[in-house]
Amino acid sequence: MMAASRKEQRGTRNAELDFSCPHCGVIISVARAGETRNCPACRQTLGKVAQLDQLLARWWEPRRSRADLVKPNVPYLVERLWTANGQGERLYAGVGPKYTNYDIFRNMVTRLMIRGIDEGWAELKFPQDPLAEDPQYVLTIVDSERFAEGVEKLFPEVDWDEPVSASVAEAMNVEPPKRAKKTKKK
Repeated sequence: MMAASRKEQRGTRNAELDFSCPHCGVIISVARAGETRNCPACRQTLGKVAQLDQLLARWWEPRRSRADLVKPNVPYLVERLWTANGQGERLYAGVGPKYTNYDIFRNMVTRLMIRGIDEGWAELKFPQDPLAEDPQYVLTIVDSERFAEGVEKLFPEVDWDEPVSASVAEAMNVEPPKRAKKTKKK
């Protein structure tokens, strides 16, 4: 009986979450995980990536003795999100970088996605209860053009014509960017 009431409280709780500012250490209260706030002391922004890092540490702490779990961190989680359902392999095949294997490619695009979360062109949706046993985060690219530009900058050896951009967009389940074809300077 008591366990059921705790579970009910947890599902309906609206308590604020406390995070520490990564710049100065001041405690910042946030009504819902994922809401960006400015630190009252140093005026730096407490972004989604910094919040995710602190939430993953809190989630891990009571589970650290379980042998079946890997200690999560931001790059690990973001990589798992964007490569889910074979999207990473499809993107790699669509881009086809000449000098980069899949492991390096995955690492580079993961760092790009983390930057995208901070810059706002990739959206990370936090679960209602980020400290639940199996929280479900969702990563969505909201500006496919900025994502495509970021991938282009990572792999300059690729011939970035329209079919490649379309296959990149298809691999990530987003609309292909609408832009004019680039002409090479002689």
